[in-house]
Amino acid sequence: MSSDPGVRLPRPERARIAQARDEVGETAVAPPVARLLVALFACLIAAPSLVQMGLDPAFYQRLGTRSGGVEAATPGSLFDRLRAVNRGLLARAGRIEDQLAEDSVLGRRLRPVVQETLTGWLRAGTAQVEVGVGGWLFYRPDIDHVTGPGFLDSAVLARRAAEGDTLAAGRQPDPRPALLRLHEQLDRRGVRLIVVPTPVKPSADPRRAGSGRFESALVMNRSYGRYVDGLERAGVTVFDVRRTLSAMRREGAGPLYLATDTHWRPETMRRTAVELAAFIEREAVLSEPAGGYRSRRVAATNQGDTTRLLDLGPDQLLYPPETVTVTRIETLQGEPWAPERSAEVLLLGDSFTNVYSLSSLGWGVSAGFAEHLSYALGRPVDRISQNDNGALAPRRLLAAEAARDARRLDGTRVVVYQFAARELSQGDWRPIALVTDPAAAARGVLWSPAVDSTATVEATLAAAGPIPRPGTVPYRDHIVALHITGIETLGGPGIGAGREAVVYVRSMIDNELTAAADYRPGDRVRLELESWAAVAPELDGISRGELSDPGLLQAVPWWGTPVDVEP
Repeated sequence: MSSDPGVRLPRPERARIAQARDEVGETAVAPPVARLLVALFACLIAAPSLVQMGLDPAFYQRLGTRSGGVEAATPGSLFDRLRAVNRGLLARAGRIEDQLAEDSVLGRRLRPVVQETLTGWLRAGTAQVEVGVGGWLFYRPDIDHVTGPGFLDSAVLARRAAEGDTLAAGRQPDPRPALLRLHEQLDRRGVRLIVVPTPVKPSADPRRAGSGRFESALVMNRSYGRYVDGLERAGVTVFDVRRTLSAMRREGAGPLYLATDTHWRPETMRRTAVELAAFIEREAVLSEPAGGYRSRRVAATNQGDTTRLLDLGPDQLLYPPETVTVTRIETLQGEPWAPERSAEVLLLGDSFTNVYSLSSLGWGVSAGFAEHLSYALGRPVDRISQNDNGALAPRRLLAAEAARDARRLDGTRVVVYQFAARELSQGDWRPIALVTDPAAAARGVLWSPAVDSTATVEATLAAAGPIPRPGTVPYRDHIVALHITGIETLGGPGIGAGREAVVYVRSMIDNELTAAADYRPGDRVRLELESWAAVAPELDGISRGELSDPGLLQAVPWWGTPVDVEP
């Protein structure tokens, strides 16, 4: 429709415009009605805040204090300091917005009801979860990886490299340089690297994701074959799990993955461990098997991680808990299997390694990938694993241990690097050096624990790692690293003035943030400390928010429990 008075419209169009004006006419609203409508609109806007202040008066005081990494003051030029301040303000604004949406009383009470209605009647998921068929749920990043563009396409790599913004730097998107560097560094030590990308759930069971295009073949990202071929041409050994899963499908195996969880079923994991063990025996020269393990089958019942991400509430009935049979690995004396630091095989892994090992994941203990690999090999296996960030966290943990102990890999002959295949298109693949970085030693003020050390301290928080918002990640527990300074010992061994330390504390338990999530730079905190090594067998697989300072990453950490300060 033209509004130019110099343009004369055709007669039929002028007639239609005149008819529309006549039919619409003019809407007249009496002043009392207008005032009433304005008042109702204002009440609707104000109601959530008024309800929140009435039921939880301290809520607005807590806004913006949680769920973000906090760093020490940034040195450098005026521009650098202004940029850091701006980054902090933007991060705080984002946290306030998230907390208003997620943590308000009305939000917590209404969201499960609305989501259960949407999921039950319309099969609608969330930003994190896709509702499949037959009671199956899928993690949306897994679907994005499988169905998205090739992760090695030049345009995709360029876009991901440029994704950094004011709040965060871009990730290194190409996995090949990081894996080639790890291969070269291990090869110089006489260690064989075996890369084990683990297909995600939509790859193995695409029909249950609602796709009718695939019948029985596994579905991988379109760059996967190119990626594997490129690594093998460069001399990197790849154990291709898709061959194991394809064979299971041809043999008529049932579901390969859990219906309401992101991970593989126990029988899929066991079959992969057996075939990987045979592969290792062919590819590497190891000592004679030591034996010494037995297995025991037990039932495990749990609610899947994708069910929890739907936020349907504790009493939901749409997706009941699943029960599986796991096989626990024990010593001949009946003790639970444990990793051995002196083992010839070291497994780096993520939650696919931990799912049947870590009690916090809810699917049992001593029955995971490392345990079954050890059982199939008939020899001990060492393990470094963390639930999240499989592209970076296991390599970073290995580098930190190698920096603290120059002989860390002396007895190792094979490093198996397992990670979820989604990391190939979504992970951070920055190269990591396996060398001693003098940064930590150069500080000269870091207080490191002995194995049996304990102390009670009061200290100033200088920085903390990032903490996820509950319900935004599949893992319900989280640990955060703190950098504390100005330590004053209240009990236990005393230390010199000016000492600093790195301390891990629980930041989220069963999707509830802890008091440590409220810590801000400059706060004086009181902690009961013990050696991280004393609790690591139970806790070292839990997702962690690490500090960004490379020197602090290599420090020997403490484990801390916050102590309430008397008013």
